[in-house]
Amino acid sequence: MKYCQKITLGILILLLAFPSVLAAATVEQDYKKIREEYIALLGSSQAQRQRHNWLKVIARLEKFAASNRSGQRKDDAQFLAGRAWHGLSRASGRSEDARKALTAYENLAREFPDSNLSDDALIYAAEIALETFSDSAAAYNYYLQVTTDLPPGDMLAEAQSRLKRLATLAPAPAIEVSAQPAKKAAKSGQLTNIRVWSSPEYTRIVLDLSSKIEFEPHQLGGAEPRIYVDLLQAELASDIQDRQRVKDGIVSQIRSSNLDNSRTRVVLDLTTAGEYQVFRLENPDRVVIDVRKPATGTTASSGTSKAAAAGKDSIAGILNEVPLSKPPALHVPQHNKKSGINLIVVDAGHGGKDPGAVGRNKTREKDVTLQMAKKLAVALRKGLNCKVLLTRSDDRFLPLHSRTAYANKVGADLFISLHANASTNRKAYGLETYYLNLSKNKQAAEVAARENGTSLEEVSNLEAILFDLMANAKINESSRLAAEIQQAMVRYLKPKFSRIKDLGVRQGPFHVLLGATMPSVLVETAFISNRREEKRLKTKVYQEKVAQAIVRGIKEYTATVDRVARK
Repeated sequence: MKYCQKITLGILILLLAFPSVLAAATVEQDYKKIREEYIALLGSSQAQRQRHNWLKVIARLEKFAASNRSGQRKDDAQFLAGRAWHGLSRASGRSEDARKALTAYENLAREFPDSNLSDDALIYAAEIALETFSDSAAAYNYYLQVTTDLPPGDMLAEAQSRLKRLATLAPAPAIEVSAQPAKKAAKSGQLTNIRVWSSPEYTRIVLDLSSKIEFEPHQLGGAEPRIYVDLLQAELASDIQDRQRVKDGIVSQIRSSNLDNSRTRVVLDLTTAGEYQVFRLENPDRVVIDVRKPATGTTASSGTSKAAAAGKDSIAGILNEVPLSKPPALHVPQHNKKSGINLIVVDAGHGGKDPGAVGRNKTREKDVTLQMAKKLAVALRKGLNCKVLLTRSDDRFLPLHSRTAYANKVGADLFISLHANASTNRKAYGLETYYLNLSKNKQAAEVAARENGTSLEEVSNLEAILFDLMANAKINESSRLAAEIQQAMVRYLKPKFSRIKDLGVRQGPFHVLLGATMPSVLVETAFISNRREEKRLKTKVYQEKVAQAIVRGIKEYTATVDRVARK
Protein backbone atom coordinates (compact mmCIF):
# COMPACT_ATOMS: atom_id res chain seq x y z
CA MET A 1 0.00 0.00 0.00
CA LYS A 2 2.76 2.40 0.89
CA TYR A 3 4.51 1.51 -2.36
CA CYS A 4 1.42 2.45 -4.40
CA GLN A 5 1.05 5.70 -2.49
CA LYS A 6 4.66 6.59 -3.30
CA ILE A 7 4.05 5.97 -7.03
CA THR A 8 0.89 8.11 -7.01
CA LEU A 9 2.67 10.89 -5.16
CA GLY A 10 5.55 10.71 -7.63
CA ILE A 11 3.18 11.11 -10.58
CA LEU A 12 1.53 14.15 -8.95
CA ILE A 13 4.89 15.77 -8.33
CA LEU A 14 5.90 15.12 -11.93
CA LEU A 15 2.70 16.69 -13.29
CA LEU A 16 3.07 19.72 -11.03
CA ALA A 17 6.63 20.11 -12.17
CA PHE A 18 5.59 19.99 -15.82
CA PRO A 19 2.24 21.79 -16.14
CA SER A 20 2.55 21.78 -19.93
CA VAL A 21 2.13 17.99 -19.93
CA LEU A 22 -1.15 18.32 -18.06
CA ALA A 23 -2.31 21.17 -20.31
CA ALA A 24 -1.52 19.19 -23.46
CA ALA A 25 -3.48 16.22 -22.19
CA THR A 26 -6.45 18.48 -21.46
CA VAL A 27 -6.35 20.06 -24.93
CA GLU A 28 -6.24 16.64 -26.56
CA GLN A 29 -9.17 15.47 -24.47
CA ASP A 30 -11.24 18.57 -25.28
CA TYR A 31 -10.58 18.20 -29.01
CA LYS A 32 -11.55 14.54 -29.01
CA LYS A 33 -14.88 15.33 -27.32
CA ILE A 34 -15.76 17.94 -29.94
CA ARG A 35 -14.65 15.65 -32.76
CA GLU A 36 -16.87 12.88 -31.38
CA GLU A 37 -19.81 15.31 -31.43
CA TYR A 38 -19.06 16.13 -35.08
CA ILE A 39 -18.85 12.45 -36.02
CA ALA A 40 -22.12 11.74 -34.19
CA LEU A 41 -23.79 14.53 -36.18
CA LEU A 42 -22.55 13.04 -39.46
CA GLY A 43 -23.97 9.68 -38.39
CA SER A 44 -27.51 10.99 -37.93
CA SER A 45 -29.42 12.19 -40.98
CA GLN A 46 -32.21 13.37 -38.67
CA ALA A 47 -29.84 15.54 -36.61
CA GLN A 48 -28.35 17.02 -39.79
CA ARG A 49 -31.76 18.44 -40.70
CA GLN A 50 -31.65 20.77 -37.67
CA ARG A 51 -29.53 23.86 -38.22
CA HIS A 52 -28.87 24.38 -34.51
CA ASN A 53 -27.07 21.01 -34.31
CA TRP A 54 -24.53 22.16 -36.89
CA LEU A 55 -24.14 25.58 -35.29
CA LYS A 56 -23.54 24.02 -31.87
CA VAL A 57 -20.64 21.92 -33.17
CA ILE A 58 -19.24 24.83 -35.20
CA ALA A 59 -19.33 27.15 -32.18
CA ARG A 60 -17.40 24.65 -30.08
CA LEU A 61 -14.79 24.12 -32.79
CA GLU A 62 -14.30 27.83 -33.38
CA LYS A 63 -14.08 28.53 -29.64
CA PHE A 64 -11.53 25.76 -29.25
CA ALA A 65 -9.40 27.14 -32.10
CA ALA A 66 -9.60 30.74 -30.79
CA SER A 67 -8.78 29.95 -27.15
CA ASN A 68 -6.08 27.37 -27.79
CA ARG A 69 -2.89 29.37 -27.17
CA SER A 70 -0.61 26.37 -27.53
CA GLY A 71 -1.69 25.84 -31.13
CA GLN A 72 -2.10 22.12 -30.47
CA ARG A 73 -4.87 20.67 -32.65
CA LYS A 74 -5.79 24.16 -33.83
CA ASP A 75 -5.43 23.24 -37.49
CA ASP A 76 -7.56 20.14 -36.94
CA ALA A 77 -10.28 22.23 -35.30
CA GLN A 78 -10.28 24.83 -38.09
CA PHE A 79 -10.44 22.11 -40.70
CA LEU A 80 -13.41 20.47 -38.98
CA ALA A 81 -15.08 23.87 -38.68
CA GLY A 82 -14.74 24.26 -42.44
CA ARG A 83 -16.15 20.78 -42.99
CA ALA A 84 -19.05 21.56 -40.66
CA TRP A 85 -19.88 24.81 -42.48
CA HIS A 86 -19.56 22.88 -45.74
CA GLY A 87 -21.98 20.21 -44.48
CA LEU A 88 -24.41 22.83 -43.22
CA SER A 89 -24.37 24.57 -46.60
CA ARG A 90 -25.42 21.32 -48.27
CA ALA A 91 -28.21 20.83 -45.75
CA SER A 92 -29.44 24.42 -45.80
CA GLY A 93 -28.80 25.40 -49.39
CA ARG A 94 -27.58 28.82 -48.18
CA SER A 95 -24.72 30.40 -50.06
CA GLU A 96 -23.66 32.33 -46.92
CA ASP A 97 -22.93 29.00 -45.17
CA ALA A 98 -20.80 27.95 -48.13
CA ARG A 99 -18.88 31.25 -47.94
CA LYS A 100 -18.13 30.64 -44.26
CA ALA A 101 -16.76 27.23 -45.20
CA LEU A 102 -14.53 28.95 -47.77
CA THR A 103 -13.29 31.39 -45.12
CA ALA A 104 -12.44 28.56 -42.72
CA TYR A 105 -10.56 26.63 -45.42
CA GLU A 106 -8.66 29.76 -46.55
CA ASN A 107 -7.69 30.68 -42.97
CA LEU A 108 -6.36 27.20 -42.34
CA ALA A 109 -4.16 27.27 -45.46
CA ARG A 110 -2.89 30.75 -44.61
CA GLU A 111 -2.18 30.18 -40.90
CA PHE A 112 -0.93 26.59 -41.14
CA PRO A 113 0.71 26.13 -44.56
CA ASP A 114 2.75 23.20 -43.23
CA SER A 115 -0.31 21.32 -41.94
CA ASN A 116 -1.16 18.15 -43.82
CA LEU A 117 -4.78 19.38 -43.82
CA SER A 118 -4.16 22.60 -45.75
CA ASP A 119 -4.07 21.02 -49.19
CA ASP A 120 -7.29 19.12 -48.42
CA ALA A 121 -8.91 22.37 -47.32
CA LEU A 122 -8.04 24.13 -50.57
CA ILE A 123 -9.32 21.19 -52.65
CA TYR A 124 -12.64 21.43 -50.81
CA ALA A 125 -12.63 25.21 -51.29
CA ALA A 126 -12.24 24.69 -55.04
CA GLU A 127 -15.19 22.29 -55.04
CA ILE A 128 -17.37 24.90 -53.35
CA ALA A 129 -16.24 27.54 -55.84
CA LEU A 130 -17.21 25.30 -58.75
CA GLU A 131 -20.37 23.67 -57.49
CA THR A 132 -21.97 26.40 -55.40
CA PHE A 133 -20.78 29.59 -57.08
CA SER A 134 -19.83 28.33 -60.58
CA ASP A 135 -16.58 30.29 -60.19
CA SER A 136 -14.02 28.39 -62.25
CA ALA A 137 -11.39 31.12 -61.90
CA ALA A 138 -11.52 30.94 -58.08
CA ALA A 139 -11.26 27.15 -58.23
CA TYR A 140 -8.21 27.47 -60.49
CA ASN A 141 -6.51 29.72 -57.94
CA TYR A 142 -7.21 27.31 -55.08
CA TYR A 143 -5.66 24.43 -57.03
CA LEU A 144 -2.73 26.70 -57.95
CA GLN A 145 -2.13 27.44 -54.24
CA VAL A 146 -1.82 23.73 -53.53
CA THR A 147 0.86 23.34 -56.19
CA THR A 148 2.82 26.55 -55.49
CA ASP A 149 2.19 27.87 -51.96
CA LEU A 150 2.16 24.66 -49.94
CA PRO A 151 4.80 22.00 -49.43
CA PRO A 152 4.20 18.85 -51.52
CA GLY A 153 1.41 16.82 -49.93
CA ASP A 154 -0.87 13.90 -50.70
CA MET A 155 -3.24 16.15 -52.70
CA LEU A 156 -0.57 17.57 -55.00
CA ALA A 157 -1.21 15.17 -57.87
CA GLU A 158 -4.95 15.72 -57.62
CA ALA A 159 -4.53 19.50 -57.70
CA GLN A 160 -2.22 19.27 -60.71
CA SER A 161 -4.70 17.07 -62.53
CA ARG A 162 -7.55 19.47 -61.88
CA LEU A 163 -5.42 22.42 -62.92
CA LYS A 164 -4.99 20.85 -66.35
CA ARG A 165 -8.75 20.65 -66.75
CA LEU A 166 -9.09 24.34 -65.88
CA ALA A 167 -5.98 25.44 -67.78
CA THR A 168 -7.99 27.68 -70.10
CA LEU A 169 -8.95 29.79 -67.09
CA ALA A 170 -5.39 30.64 -66.09
CA PRO A 171 -4.75 34.39 -65.69
CA ALA A 172 -4.18 35.85 -69.14
CA PRO A 173 -1.02 37.88 -69.90
CA ALA A 174 -1.38 41.65 -69.77
CA ILE A 175 -1.59 42.46 -73.50
CA GLU A 176 -3.86 44.75 -75.41
CA VAL A 177 -6.89 43.20 -76.99
CA SER A 178 -9.57 44.68 -79.20
CA ALA A 179 -12.55 46.19 -77.48
CA GLN A 180 -14.97 43.95 -79.35
CA PRO A 181 -17.33 42.07 -77.01
CA ALA A 182 -16.66 38.38 -76.59
CA LYS A 183 -19.00 36.10 -78.48
CA LYS A 184 -20.82 33.54 -76.43
CA ALA A 185 -20.89 29.98 -77.63
CA ALA A 186 -24.07 29.16 -79.44
CA LYS A 187 -26.52 27.27 -77.24
CA SER A 188 -28.37 24.35 -78.79
CA GLY A 189 -31.02 24.07 -76.12
CA GLN A 190 -32.26 24.69 -72.62
CA LEU A 191 -32.82 22.71 -69.43
CA THR A 192 -36.45 23.60 -68.80
CA ASN A 193 -37.34 21.55 -65.71
CA ILE A 194 -36.01 19.06 -63.16
CA ARG A 195 -38.36 16.41 -61.82
CA VAL A 196 -37.70 13.88 -59.05
CA TRP A 197 -39.29 10.60 -58.06
CA SER A 198 -38.07 8.54 -55.10
CA SER A 199 -38.49 4.94 -54.00
CA PRO A 200 -36.81 2.98 -51.19
CA GLU A 201 -34.34 1.45 -53.67
CA TYR A 202 -33.58 4.22 -56.10
CA THR A 203 -34.18 7.82 -57.06
CA ARG A 204 -35.03 8.93 -60.59
CA ILE A 205 -34.23 12.47 -61.77
CA VAL A 206 -35.68 13.60 -65.09
CA LEU A 207 -34.09 16.57 -66.87
CA ASP A 208 -36.62 18.06 -69.26
CA LEU A 209 -34.95 19.61 -72.32
CA SER A 210 -36.13 21.98 -75.02
CA SER A 211 -34.35 19.91 -77.67
CA LYS A 212 -31.91 17.02 -78.07
CA ILE A 213 -28.79 17.97 -76.08
CA GLU A 214 -25.55 16.02 -75.71
CA PHE A 215 -24.54 15.17 -72.16
CA GLU A 216 -21.58 13.81 -70.19
CA PRO A 217 -22.13 11.93 -66.89
CA HIS A 218 -19.45 11.89 -64.18
CA GLN A 219 -19.09 10.54 -60.66
CA LEU A 220 -17.00 11.70 -57.69
CA GLY A 221 -16.42 9.37 -54.75
CA GLY A 222 -14.94 10.04 -51.34
CA ALA A 223 -16.63 11.13 -48.13
CA GLU A 224 -19.17 13.24 -50.03
CA PRO A 225 -20.07 11.28 -53.18
CA ARG A 226 -21.66 13.12 -56.07
CA ILE A 227 -22.88 12.48 -59.58
CA TYR A 228 -22.91 15.34 -62.03
CA VAL A 229 -24.14 15.59 -65.59
CA ASP A 230 -22.84 18.26 -67.96
CA LEU A 231 -25.34 19.34 -70.61
CA LEU A 232 -23.30 20.58 -73.56
CA GLN A 233 -24.21 23.83 -75.32
CA ALA A 234 -27.18 24.27 -73.01
CA GLU A 235 -28.40 26.83 -70.52
CA LEU A 236 -30.76 26.88 -67.55
CA ALA A 237 -34.28 28.18 -67.85
CA SER A 238 -34.70 31.28 -65.72
CA ASP A 239 -37.28 29.72 -63.39
CA ILE A 240 -35.21 26.68 -62.35
CA GLN A 241 -34.03 26.82 -58.75
CA ASP A 242 -30.29 26.48 -58.33
CA ARG A 243 -30.81 24.09 -55.42
CA GLN A 244 -33.51 21.50 -54.87
CA ARG A 245 -33.66 19.42 -51.71
CA VAL A 246 -34.48 15.74 -51.97
CA LYS A 247 -33.26 13.99 -48.79
CA ASP A 248 -34.77 10.60 -49.59
CA GLY A 249 -31.90 8.54 -48.17
CA ILE A 250 -30.14 8.31 -51.55
CA VAL A 251 -29.94 11.86 -52.94
CA SER A 252 -29.70 14.75 -50.49
CA GLN A 253 -30.06 17.60 -52.94
CA ILE A 254 -29.78 18.61 -56.60
CA ARG A 255 -27.81 21.68 -57.68
CA SER A 256 -27.78 23.21 -61.13
CA SER A 257 -25.94 26.12 -62.69
CA ASN A 258 -24.59 27.51 -65.95
CA LEU A 259 -21.01 26.35 -65.52
CA ASP A 260 -19.62 28.40 -68.38
CA ASN A 261 -20.58 29.57 -71.87
CA SER A 262 -20.77 26.03 -73.17
CA ARG A 263 -22.08 23.87 -70.32
CA THR A 264 -24.88 23.58 -67.80
CA ARG A 265 -24.09 21.30 -64.86
CA VAL A 266 -26.56 19.35 -62.73
CA VAL A 267 -25.01 17.98 -59.52
CA LEU A 268 -26.58 15.24 -57.38
CA ASP A 269 -25.25 15.21 -53.81
CA LEU A 270 -25.54 11.63 -52.55
CA THR A 271 -25.86 10.28 -49.03
CA THR A 272 -23.86 7.22 -50.08
CA ALA A 273 -22.14 6.08 -53.25
CA GLY A 274 -24.05 3.54 -55.33
CA GLU A 275 -24.59 2.51 -58.90
CA TYR A 276 -26.20 4.89 -61.34
CA GLN A 277 -27.46 4.95 -64.90
CA VAL A 278 -27.97 7.87 -67.29
CA PHE A 279 -29.94 7.56 -70.50
CA ARG A 280 -31.82 9.65 -73.03
CA LEU A 281 -35.53 9.63 -73.89
CA GLU A 282 -37.07 11.39 -76.86
CA ASN A 283 -40.41 12.86 -77.89
CA PRO A 284 -40.17 14.91 -75.72
CA ASP A 285 -36.42 15.17 -75.12
CA ARG A 286 -35.23 14.21 -71.65
CA VAL A 287 -32.17 12.91 -69.83
CA VAL A 288 -32.98 10.43 -67.06
CA ILE A 289 -30.66 9.74 -64.12
CA ASP A 290 -31.33 6.66 -61.98
CA VAL A 291 -29.37 6.46 -58.71
CA ARG A 292 -29.63 3.31 -56.66
CA LYS A 293 -28.63 2.28 -53.16
CA PRO A 294 -25.71 -0.14 -53.05
CA ALA A 295 -26.80 -3.69 -52.38
CA THR A 296 -26.35 -5.00 -48.84
CA GLY A 297 -22.82 -6.26 -48.34
CA THR A 298 -21.21 -4.05 -50.95
CA THR A 299 -18.71 -1.32 -50.32
CA ALA A 300 -19.74 2.26 -50.88
CA SER A 301 -17.66 2.63 -53.99
CA SER A 302 -18.43 -0.67 -55.64
CA GLY A 303 -21.78 0.16 -57.19
CA THR A 304 -22.90 -3.37 -58.09
CA SER A 305 -21.67 -6.19 -55.84
CA LYS A 306 -19.85 -9.14 -57.37
CA ALA A 307 -21.14 -12.60 -56.63
CA ALA A 308 -18.56 -15.02 -55.33
CA ALA A 309 -18.72 -17.28 -58.33
CA ALA A 310 -20.39 -15.24 -61.05
CA GLY A 311 -20.38 -17.02 -64.36
CA LYS A 312 -20.30 -15.40 -67.79
CA ASP A 313 -24.09 -15.50 -68.11
CA SER A 314 -24.94 -14.79 -64.45
CA ILE A 315 -26.58 -11.53 -63.51
CA ALA A 316 -23.60 -10.46 -61.40
CA GLY A 317 -21.17 -11.40 -64.15
CA ILE A 318 -23.05 -9.47 -66.81
CA LEU A 319 -23.65 -6.31 -64.81
CA ASN A 320 -20.09 -6.11 -63.51
CA GLU A 321 -18.59 -6.09 -67.00
CA VAL A 322 -19.28 -2.34 -67.19
CA PRO A 323 -17.27 -0.05 -64.87
CA LEU A 324 -19.26 2.31 -62.66
CA SER A 325 -17.65 5.37 -64.19
CA LYS A 326 -19.33 4.48 -67.48
CA PRO A 327 -22.82 3.16 -66.67
CA PRO A 328 -24.45 0.86 -69.20
CA ALA A 329 -26.87 2.36 -71.69
CA LEU A 330 -30.17 0.60 -72.13
CA HIS A 331 -29.75 -2.19 -74.62
CA VAL A 332 -32.48 -2.70 -77.22
CA PRO A 333 -32.12 -6.16 -78.76
CA GLN A 334 -31.18 -6.14 -82.43
CA HIS A 335 -32.65 -9.31 -83.86
CA ASN A 336 -30.55 -11.30 -86.27
CA LYS A 337 -31.70 -13.38 -89.22
CA LYS A 338 -33.19 -15.95 -86.90
CA SER A 339 -36.66 -14.59 -86.21
CA GLY A 340 -38.90 -15.42 -83.26
CA ILE A 341 -37.99 -15.81 -79.60
CA ASN A 342 -34.29 -16.57 -79.15
CA LEU A 343 -33.60 -15.61 -75.52
CA ILE A 344 -35.93 -15.40 -72.50
CA VAL A 345 -34.97 -14.16 -69.02
CA VAL A 346 -36.98 -15.76 -66.21
CA ASP A 347 -37.03 -13.89 -62.91
CA ALA A 348 -37.79 -15.65 -59.62
CA GLY A 349 -39.40 -12.99 -57.45
CA HIS A 350 -37.78 -11.83 -54.19
CA GLY A 351 -34.85 -13.78 -52.68
CA GLY A 352 -32.20 -13.53 -49.97
CA LYS A 353 -33.13 -11.07 -47.25
CA ASP A 354 -36.45 -10.44 -49.03
CA PRO A 355 -38.71 -13.49 -48.46
CA GLY A 356 -41.70 -11.98 -50.24
CA ALA A 357 -45.13 -12.98 -48.97
CA VAL A 358 -45.29 -15.74 -46.33
CA GLY A 359 -48.19 -18.21 -46.09
CA ARG A 360 -50.01 -19.36 -42.97
CA ASN A 361 -47.86 -22.52 -42.92
CA LYS A 362 -44.64 -20.46 -43.25
CA THR A 363 -44.22 -21.10 -46.99
CA ARG A 364 -42.05 -18.32 -48.40
CA GLU A 365 -42.73 -16.74 -51.76
CA LYS A 366 -39.00 -16.57 -52.60
CA ASP A 367 -38.69 -20.36 -52.31
CA VAL A 368 -41.64 -21.38 -54.48
CA THR A 369 -40.85 -18.80 -57.17
CA LEU A 370 -37.28 -20.09 -57.44
CA GLN A 371 -38.48 -23.70 -57.76
CA MET A 372 -41.03 -22.65 -60.39
CA ALA A 373 -38.48 -20.52 -62.29
CA LYS A 374 -36.15 -23.49 -62.67
CA LYS A 375 -39.00 -25.67 -63.96
CA LEU A 376 -40.11 -22.92 -66.35
CA ALA A 377 -36.56 -22.61 -67.73
CA VAL A 378 -36.49 -26.35 -68.51
CA ALA A 379 -39.93 -26.21 -70.11
CA LEU A 380 -39.07 -23.18 -72.24
CA ARG A 381 -35.85 -24.70 -73.54
CA LYS A 382 -37.71 -27.87 -74.48
CA GLY A 383 -40.89 -26.29 -75.80
CA LEU A 384 -39.48 -23.28 -77.67
CA ASN A 385 -35.93 -24.45 -78.40
CA CYS A 386 -34.58 -21.13 -77.14
CA LYS A 387 -31.96 -19.96 -74.68
CA VAL A 388 -33.20 -19.23 -71.14
CA LEU A 389 -31.35 -17.35 -68.39
CA LEU A 390 -32.39 -16.97 -64.75
CA THR A 391 -31.88 -13.73 -62.84
CA ARG A 392 -31.12 -15.89 -59.80
CA SER A 393 -30.54 -19.62 -59.48
CA ASP A 394 -30.18 -19.68 -55.69
CA ASP A 395 -31.44 -17.86 -52.61
CA ARG A 396 -29.83 -14.45 -53.06
CA PHE A 397 -31.10 -10.89 -52.86
CA LEU A 398 -31.24 -8.86 -56.06
CA PRO A 399 -32.42 -5.25 -56.28
CA LEU A 400 -35.53 -4.98 -58.43
CA HIS A 401 -33.92 -2.67 -60.99
CA SER A 402 -31.02 -5.05 -61.63
CA ARG A 403 -33.34 -7.78 -62.91
CA THR A 404 -34.52 -5.91 -66.00
CA ALA A 405 -31.04 -4.34 -66.32
CA TYR A 406 -29.73 -7.88 -66.72
CA ALA A 407 -32.38 -8.70 -69.31
CA ASN A 408 -31.50 -5.54 -71.22
CA LYS A 409 -27.80 -6.28 -71.10
CA VAL A 410 -28.06 -9.83 -72.44
CA GLY A 411 -30.49 -8.74 -75.17
CA ALA A 412 -33.49 -10.81 -74.03
CA ASP A 413 -36.56 -11.07 -76.24
CA LEU A 414 -38.93 -11.61 -73.28
CA PHE A 415 -38.83 -11.04 -69.51
CA ILE A 416 -41.06 -13.18 -67.25
CA SER A 417 -41.17 -12.43 -63.50
CA LEU A 418 -42.79 -15.12 -61.31
CA HIS A 419 -44.55 -14.30 -58.04
CA ALA A 420 -47.08 -15.61 -55.53
CA ASN A 421 -49.93 -13.29 -54.59
CA ALA A 422 -51.10 -12.39 -51.09
CA SER A 423 -54.10 -10.70 -49.52
CA THR A 424 -55.39 -9.82 -46.07
CA ASN A 425 -58.53 -11.67 -47.16
CA ARG A 426 -57.53 -15.30 -46.59
CA LYS A 427 -60.33 -16.47 -48.92
CA ALA A 428 -58.90 -14.61 -51.94
CA TYR A 429 -57.55 -16.95 -54.63
CA GLY A 430 -56.86 -17.13 -58.34
CA LEU A 431 -54.43 -16.32 -61.16
CA GLU A 432 -53.57 -12.92 -62.61
CA THR A 433 -50.92 -11.49 -64.92
CA TYR A 434 -49.62 -7.91 -64.94
CA TYR A 435 -47.78 -5.69 -67.39
CA LEU A 436 -46.24 -2.27 -66.82
CA ASN A 437 -48.63 0.64 -67.12
CA LEU A 438 -50.73 2.97 -65.02
CA SER A 439 -52.81 0.96 -62.54
CA LYS A 440 -56.53 1.09 -63.21
CA ASN A 441 -57.87 0.17 -59.79
CA LYS A 442 -56.99 0.07 -56.11
CA GLN A 443 -56.45 -3.69 -56.10
CA ALA A 444 -53.77 -3.47 -58.81
CA ALA A 445 -52.11 -0.61 -56.92
CA GLU A 446 -52.09 -2.68 -53.72
CA VAL A 447 -50.38 -5.59 -55.50
CA ALA A 448 -47.81 -3.18 -56.97
CA ALA A 449 -47.16 -1.66 -53.54
CA ARG A 450 -46.58 -5.11 -52.01
CA GLU A 451 -44.28 -6.35 -54.78
CA ASN A 452 -42.40 -3.02 -54.84
CA GLY A 453 -42.03 -2.90 -51.08
CA THR A 454 -43.58 0.59 -51.03
CA SER A 455 -46.71 2.36 -49.86
CA LEU A 456 -49.81 3.11 -51.92
CA GLU A 457 -48.83 6.79 -51.87
CA GLU A 458 -45.44 5.96 -53.38
CA VAL A 459 -47.15 3.87 -56.08
CA SER A 460 -49.25 6.92 -56.91
CA ASN A 461 -46.07 8.98 -57.22
CA LEU A 462 -44.53 6.31 -59.44
CA GLU A 463 -47.39 6.55 -61.91
CA ALA A 464 -46.37 10.11 -62.72
CA ILE A 465 -42.91 9.00 -63.79
CA LEU A 466 -44.27 6.18 -65.95
CA PHE A 467 -45.02 8.67 -68.70
CA ASP A 468 -41.24 9.00 -69.06
CA LEU A 469 -40.91 5.26 -69.58
CA MET A 470 -43.54 4.67 -72.22
CA ALA A 471 -41.08 5.41 -75.03
CA ASN A 472 -38.78 2.68 -73.74
CA ALA A 473 -41.24 0.01 -72.62
CA LYS A 474 -43.03 -2.17 -75.15
CA ILE A 475 -46.46 -1.68 -73.61
CA ASN A 476 -48.59 -3.09 -76.43
CA GLU A 477 -46.45 -6.21 -76.83
CA SER A 478 -46.39 -6.71 -73.06
CA SER A 479 -50.19 -6.45 -72.97
CA ARG A 480 -50.54 -9.15 -75.64
CA LEU A 481 -47.99 -11.37 -73.89
CA ALA A 482 -49.82 -11.01 -70.57
CA ALA A 483 -53.16 -11.85 -72.20
CA GLU A 484 -51.82 -15.01 -73.87
CA ILE A 485 -50.11 -16.25 -70.70
CA GLN A 486 -53.19 -15.55 -68.55
CA GLN A 487 -55.56 -17.32 -70.94
CA ALA A 488 -53.22 -20.30 -71.29
CA MET A 489 -52.86 -20.72 -67.52
CA VAL A 490 -56.62 -20.66 -66.93
CA ARG A 491 -57.38 -22.92 -69.89
CA TYR A 492 -54.62 -25.46 -69.10
CA LEU A 493 -54.95 -25.57 -65.29
CA LYS A 494 -58.76 -25.71 -64.95
CA PRO A 495 -59.13 -29.35 -66.04
CA LYS A 496 -56.34 -30.43 -63.71
CA PHE A 497 -57.08 -28.49 -60.50
CA SER A 498 -60.22 -27.49 -58.68
CA ARG A 499 -61.29 -23.88 -58.20
CA ILE A 500 -59.01 -22.17 -60.71
CA LYS A 501 -60.18 -18.55 -60.78
CA ASP A 502 -59.39 -16.16 -63.64
CA LEU A 503 -58.57 -12.73 -62.17
CA GLY A 504 -57.61 -11.45 -65.61
CA VAL A 505 -54.87 -9.24 -67.00
CA ARG A 506 -54.08 -6.07 -65.08
CA GLN A 507 -51.84 -3.05 -65.41
CA GLY A 508 -49.57 -1.77 -62.66
CA PRO A 509 -46.44 0.30 -61.91
CA PHE A 510 -44.10 -2.52 -60.87
CA HIS A 511 -40.46 -1.69 -60.12
CA VAL A 512 -39.30 -5.07 -61.37
CA LEU A 513 -40.65 -4.25 -64.86
CA LEU A 514 -39.32 -0.69 -65.04
CA GLY A 515 -36.73 -0.06 -67.72
CA ALA A 516 -37.27 -3.29 -69.64
CA THR A 517 -36.74 -2.81 -73.38
CA MET A 518 -38.50 -6.05 -74.31
CA PRO A 519 -42.07 -7.34 -73.68
CA SER A 520 -42.22 -8.10 -69.96
CA VAL A 521 -44.86 -9.41 -67.56
CA LEU A 522 -45.30 -10.28 -63.91
CA VAL A 523 -47.21 -13.52 -63.24
CA GLU A 524 -49.02 -14.06 -59.93
CA THR A 525 -49.24 -17.85 -59.98
CA ALA A 526 -51.51 -18.31 -56.92
CA PHE A 527 -52.35 -16.77 -53.52
CA ILE A 528 -49.84 -17.92 -50.92
CA SER A 529 -52.12 -16.36 -48.29
CA ASN A 530 -54.86 -18.85 -49.20
CA ARG A 531 -54.47 -22.15 -47.35
CA ARG A 532 -55.48 -24.30 -50.34
CA GLU A 533 -53.31 -22.46 -52.85
CA GLU A 534 -50.34 -22.27 -50.45
CA LYS A 535 -50.38 -26.07 -50.25
CA ARG A 536 -50.71 -26.26 -54.05
CA LEU A 537 -47.78 -23.90 -54.65
CA LYS A 538 -45.39 -26.20 -52.81
CA THR A 539 -46.12 -29.24 -55.00
CA LYS A 540 -43.94 -30.25 -57.91
CA VAL A 541 -47.02 -31.08 -59.99
CA TYR A 542 -48.56 -27.60 -59.73
CA GLN A 543 -45.22 -25.88 -60.38
CA GLU A 544 -44.63 -27.94 -63.52
CA LYS A 545 -48.19 -27.41 -64.81
CA VAL A 546 -47.89 -23.63 -64.35
CA ALA A 547 -44.57 -23.72 -66.23
CA GLN A 548 -46.12 -25.71 -69.10
CA ALA A 549 -49.08 -23.30 -69.22
CA ILE A 550 -46.76 -20.29 -69.49
CA VAL A 551 -44.88 -22.00 -72.34
CA ARG A 552 -48.20 -22.47 -74.16
CA GLY A 553 -49.03 -18.82 -73.62
CA ILE A 554 -45.67 -17.71 -75.04
CA LYS A 555 -46.20 -19.98 -78.06
CA GLU A 556 -49.57 -18.33 -78.68
CA TYR A 557 -47.98 -14.90 -78.28
CA THR A 558 -45.25 -15.78 -80.80
CA ALA A 559 -47.82 -17.00 -83.28
CA THR A 560 -49.81 -13.78 -82.81
CA VAL A 561 -46.71 -11.65 -83.41
CA ASP A 562 -45.91 -13.63 -86.56
CA ARG A 563 -49.45 -13.16 -87.86
CA VAL A 564 -49.28 -9.42 -87.22
CA ALA A 565 -45.86 -9.23 -88.92
CA ARG A 566 -47.16 -10.94 -92.07
CA LYS A 567 -50.09 -8.52 -92.49
